[in-house]
Amino acid sequence: IYDPANKRYEVPISTPQVTQKASSPAYMLGYTKFPFGFSVTRKSTGTAIFNSSAGGFVFEDQFLQMSTVLSSSNVYGLGEHVAPLKLDINWQLVSLFSRDRGTPEGEGHNLYGVHPFYLNVEDDGNTNGVLLLNSNAMDIILQPTPAITYRSIGGILDFYVFLGPKPDDVIQQYTEVSTAD
Repeated sequence: IYDPANKRYEVPISTPQVTQKASSPAYMLGYTKFPFGFSVTRKSTGTAIFNSSAGGFVFEDQFLQMSTVLSSSNVYGLGEHVAPLKLDINWQLVSLFSRDRGTPEGEGHNLYGVHPFYLNVEDDGNTNGVLLLNSNAMDIILQPTPAITYRSIGGILDFYVFLGPKPDDVIQQYTEVSTAD
């Protein structure tokens, strides 16, 4: 999501280019113009993977915000920071800002990289993942709904949704995007 009239910083990495529409996608895409929002739903189960109608959408010069409902409370990832593998979604704040520091002691410390990617294990065992390709400083708020809110100080909202359906499939799909030449 970007403003075509105003150039913004984008992460300078190559990602796979889509050259044709998928013949039989495993998802359905929904969209509303006002209030702005979109959703990605797994066709086989009807599970909402990404649904931005959860909260207010803000797209200003130095502040971007988007929220989505999560398919379950089983959330993993959002590196690099020190935390348990399974993330607590009870109003937890994860701040991501590239900062080189030695290995911190204790939880809640930010590390060097910015990896706004999470893996979500759905209640039926399917797994999905979402990457926000944005390297600006950001806060991510995990909420007990379950939901997640992204707040960034700049760039664009460049989301990649991975449908798995197994955890290793999601990681492979994420790796194909994040390491493309």
